Amino acid sequence: MKREVLVEGMKCEGCANTVQERFEAIEGVESVAIDLVNKKAVLESQSDIDKDKLVSALSDTKYSVING
Repeated sequence: MKREVLVEGMKCEGCANTVQERFEAIEGVESVAIDLVNKKAVLESQSDIDKDKLVSALSDTKYSVING
């Protein structure tokens, strides 16, 4: 299952790496691709990942899920 989310606050490769690592740590997520230009993360998983899990994964960072 593929899911795209917009992430506010990403400005550089370091930002993108942090978001990618946080999302990859979510149970069920198989891969994460970050599009820094469009501030988007594309997640691949076997089942739907709840938006609350995405928000929670970034809760102690300066990044936030805008939609998804």
